[in-house]
Amino acid sequence: MLSDLKHPHIVSIVGFCDEQHEKIIVTTYEAKNGSLKEHLNNPNLTWTQRLKICVGVARALSYLHYDEGRGYGVIHLNINSSTILLDENWEPKLSGFKVSIKQSLNRMDQVVLSEPIGTIGYLDPETGKTKGVTCKSDIYAFGVVLSEILCGRRAYIRNDANRLLAPLVMHHYENETLLDIIHLHLKNQMSRYQISISSLRIYSETAYCCLKEERAHRPRMLNIVNELEKALEKALRFQPRPENFVRSFLAFLFFFTPLS
Repeated sequence: MLSDLKHPHIVSIVGFCDEQHEKIIVTTYEAKNGSLKEHLNNPNLTWTQRLKICVGVARALSYLHYDEGRGYGVIHLNINSSTILLDENWEPKLSGFKVSIKQSLNRMDQVVLSEPIGTIGYLDPETGKTKGVTCKSDIYAFGVVLSEILCGRRAYIRNDANRLLAPLVMHHYENETLLDIIHLHLKNQMSRYQISISSLRIYSETAYCCLKEERAHRPRMLNIVNELEKALEKALRFQPRPENFVRSFLAFLFFFTPLS
């Protein structure tokens, strides 16, 4: 399967070893800047850089789920900030395919029977109910990663009162208090007029939709790519004058409403 995957945001396989009880997969070294997990709270990682990372991973997942040239889809099942590597240009490279599942393209939304697989904090809440996974399980995990990037913290903190990030983000989004938990350095960027409020709104809505408990209510990866590309485009183009920023920021505070 790995030898079939050719995408700029997926690690490339070099070869493998399977002899004398040694089973090793060799990939190109794609982590000059480590993993995303190491940079969630990095004050130098700008909103635009964070968006570019998200867009790259979303494109990789869309390729895994829907690429017709391959003849089958792939459910990754291990999406988290540790399996997203960052190269010397801060471009993301998706890794961690050891538990991935091949599936027919026309069956990607159908449940594949499976024990809960993945990392605490990223597990699809529907897995226990349905006794299996679908491509929407990757969508949920990606929504958690989007939340990590927005809030600058890990998905699971063992001894924290709010151990799990996903329900915390859902709670604040639905109560229109998401600004309370956004990463401090991103808020500082806002105060310096560097972030488009519409970009942040699109991003937040996308993350929220990915975290919906019912799989049927989560978006498809193609739609997520489109929304994140819009958010990135607005972030790159938006250079407001101070008075316009204040107006936009106040509008965001008072009219930030969750999707129905």
